[in-house]
Amino acid sequence: MPAVRDDPTHSQFIIFSDGTVAGTLTYRIKGAEIWFLKTTIDRGFRNQQLDTFLIISALDFVHRRQLMVRPMDPLVKKIIYEHPEYLHLLPHRPHPPVRHGRHPVVNQSARHPVA
Repeated sequence: MPAVRDDPTHSQFIIFSDGTVAGTLTYRIKGAEIWFLKTTIDRGFRNQQLDTFLIISALDFVHRRQLMVRPMDPLVKKIIYEHPEYLHLLPHRPHPPVRHGRHPVVNQSARHPVA
């Protein structure tokens, strides 16, 4: 089972697999916000969904610390949208990500995306 540890000295969350560092999620804290900058999983640990485990663990940490998230890393943003229970951590709720190069259809009268 992987384990995640916050390393505030180096501004990163570290994921361990069987006691070995498998990857990191770097961040910067600015006031009451944490900016997730880059997720990196070492080559030998890819395709094990450690990136998802790392990001969700970091989001749980942020929730406990009552910080807001600025997902600068596209993978963090993707995970947040795949797990809507973390949407409340965003300072504002942005529009859903654009899929397949198309913008979501907007109902002009309601001003909400249409499925």
